[in-house]
Amino acid sequence: MTTSSKNIVAELNKGLKLNGKKYETWSLKVQYVLEEQEDLEAINNVMNEPEEGNTAQHRHEREAYDSWKKKNSITRITLLSTLDDDILREFKGHQRAIDLWNSLRKRFGTCSTARLRSLMIKFDSYKKLPKYSMKTHLRQMTNMIGELKDVGHVLTDEQQIQVVIRSLPSSWYHMKMHLTHNERITTLEDVRRHFELEEERLEAAKPIAELHMETTSKTKSDSNKRNWEKKRGPPQAHPAQHAKRAKTEKGNNRRPKRVKVAKVKCYNCDKKGSLCHRLL
Repeated sequence: MTTSSKNIVAELNKGLKLNGKKYETWSLKVQYVLEEQEDLEAINNVMNEPEEGNTAQHRHEREAYDSWKKKNSITRITLLSTLDDDILREFKGHQRAIDLWNSLRKRFGTCSTARLRSLMIKFDSYKKLPKYSMKTHLRQMTNMIGELKDVGHVLTDEQQIQVVIRSLPSSWYHMKMHLTHNERITTLEDVRRHFELEEERLEAAKPIAELHMETTSKTKSDSNKRNWEKKRGPPQAHPAQHAKRAKTEKGNNRRPKRVKVAKVKCYNCDKKGSLCHRLL
């Protein structure tokens, strides 16, 4: 077994086992492993044990049967090891790999009406998630188209384009209108090219938009601060300063004291209460 086939078997055993879904993907990977192991014959042909004999023909048939028996055993073990536990218990009774392979294909390879309807609803209602890039989104939708094709439901190019356009977010409104009315867009590959170019344009414009948003936010914040200060009025002084200023203003507005003439000395005769200086 080569390294690549070992990696696929390890991947299947790790978490991609057949669980009733995605039979087509599982089938392709298993066939690749069997081809690498040169055991693909075991799911395509069957041999019965030959009769005993000593002739060259008997020996040749015995060698061919022993080779097929060994391949059948390896193929059966490979198939069973790539099944989920509940499916393994159900199909472990098959001793020949070809019988096991055909039973799995009959059970999971055919598409029922309910499964086809489920795949169609999933494809029609799928929307791009913010965490996914446009390349990832298109790859997922391409996988859905492949799943529908595997079960026999082939979509036309126009159907694929319309569903992909509907899956875009509302922020891509202008691109949706452009793709809808552009007659030169006829395949999904054309849509993919336009999507990738638009995503690159948006990524290039993102730093400018962030800078504009930051500048606008700062200007708005300063304007709100000025409006608030204007509405609130001048800043209020500390209570102690306010009391001191009020006391000062009260002192400045006080009436002057009335002077009693009887207690004032005359600067002419030096007597209290004399008014002779007014007669001069």
